Amino acid sequence: MAANKQPSPQSTPASDQHRRRQLVALAAGLLVAVGSVVIVAVSVGSSGKWDPEQLAQGAAAEKPKMELEAQARAAAAVIEKRKEEIKAENAAIDAVLQTTGIVSQAGPENKEVALTFDDGPSSYTGGILDTLKKYDAKATFFTLGNQISEFPLPLQRAVAEGHVVGNHTWDHQDLTRLAPKDIRGELTDNNDAVTGKNLPAPKLFRPPYGAVNDLVIAEARRAGMLTVMWSLDTNDYKLPAPEAMAAQVLAEVHSGAIILMHDGGGDRTTTSAALPIIVKGLRKAGYKMVTVPQLLLDNPPAAEQNTVERTPVA
Repeated sequence: MAANKQPSPQSTPASDQHRRRQLVALAAGLLVAVGSVVIVAVSVGSSGKWDPEQLAQGAAAEKPKMELEAQARAAAAVIEKRKEEIKAENAAIDAVLQTTGIVSQAGPENKEVALTFDDGPSSYTGGILDTLKKYDAKATFFTLGNQISEFPLPLQRAVAEGHVVGNHTWDHQDLTRLAPKDIRGELTDNNDAVTGKNLPAPKLFRPPYGAVNDLVIAEARRAGMLTVMWSLDTNDYKLPAPEAMAAQVLAEVHSGAIILMHDGGGDRTTTSAALPIIVKGLRKAGYKMVTVPQLLLDNPPAAEQNTVERTPVA
């Protein structure tokens, strides 16, 4: 969601919310079932928009669909080989959950940081993955469940390339305004969307808008997820100049930092342009960019962190 989008003033009853999410998912499934045209619309070009010329070619339009399916199969094979690594990541998260349900930064033991991206997947996610791959940096993606049907491949690729996918709810609601059943629905529906694409169930959760309270933390913990905030906000949703955004990160970075960025929810051109500058600058300063679970494993976080009282952002 874009940063200026405000949450609904009143929460929707849990049954209505769940029915709405089911209808959205059903509609997406029906669109895919109608034929290959919709799949082609998602797979051609980086924007994921309609390509009338390609659709007019008839049989030729099947090629992107076949390529998409082939890439998904290749990603699934790599993910299968990463089972032990993913198991170790989950064990690191479970260890932290024994002492706290929420973290905003890790310890200072090693010169490592975690790059994190919210609100995807989107048409920007693939380019961000390209940059991370080029510079051998790892990241954590906090995704929206209602985006996954439209952009499944970036998440499959992300996990295959050693990144981690986390839960950012189904549709970016302020969970502090919802009843417990509604909170559980937002978390569960997101997890179902992720695992429905043959991806590991998220063990990390980030609340939309940074809006969190004890109930939200408890519900995430009940679902086996650690609530992850941040210690360095790039403010990329304000669309600063890429050079200014990178300069801020490099000025404020510290060992154990969890860095907030976005790969969806609006125009992420700034983030995409700033990321190579940030990654190269961090590496020059001696920082290693790892996933949140790896950061927690290498730099155990303090049990008590000032993470609850925050100004909500995207």
